Amino acid sequence: MRIQVNATSIARPTEEISVNFSITSDIQGIIEIASINLTIYGFRNGTDKTKIYTNSWVNFNLSGTKVYGVSFYIPERIWGVTYGEIILNYNITVKDEFGTHEYQFRNLILGFTMTPVENVYLESLEEQLTNLRNILKELNQTFTECFGRNLTRNELLNLNQTLWELRREYETLEGVKSELVNARTAMVFLAVVAVFFVATTAYLVFRKPREYL
Repeated sequence: MRIQVNATSIARPTEEISVNFSITSDIQGIIEIASINLTIYGFRNGTDKTKIYTNSWVNFNLSGTKVYGVSFYIPERIWGVTYGEIILNYNITVKDEFGTHEYQFRNLILGFTMTPVENVYLESLEEQLTNLRNILKELNQTFTECFGRNLTRNELLNLNQTLWELRREYETLEGVKSELVNARTAMVFLAVVAVFFVATTAYLVFRKPREYL
């Protein structure tokens, strides 16, 4: 007995895979298939084995070739090579010159690799990385034109340090400015008080009664 499996050559997550497998009798006798179970696995995040499809066919006699076609969708977060597994249970009855002979085969497991699934998530990250590199290149060019330096980690650290120093100086100047504003306010207040005092004194002098001789 021969089993052959054909599947979609390559796929991407959320796309459909088509699988055709055939089972052929190549003996002169009766093959009674008790069950054929087909299970297909994928690898979530490329590592965790995950069942993505299963089907079974039971209780039929095999003569010649039987072909089965199935299709299913690849779940998200699945990539890498898919893996198929067939579990077969069958009986063979053969008649010859010595009589009738029966053979039983149980839980025969056939494993095989199938359709590779593209890692679209890695492709997306690579595309984003390429875009970031292009943006960084443009920023570096602009930085060089403006400051005559390359946009390196050391230059960024130096700029950050300079920024913090300028910020501290600004905060210091803000404090000095606040003190100057307070001093100016106090001076204005004192000037007003002094003017008021002078005006009051002058008023009192001019209002003083004159002495008559």
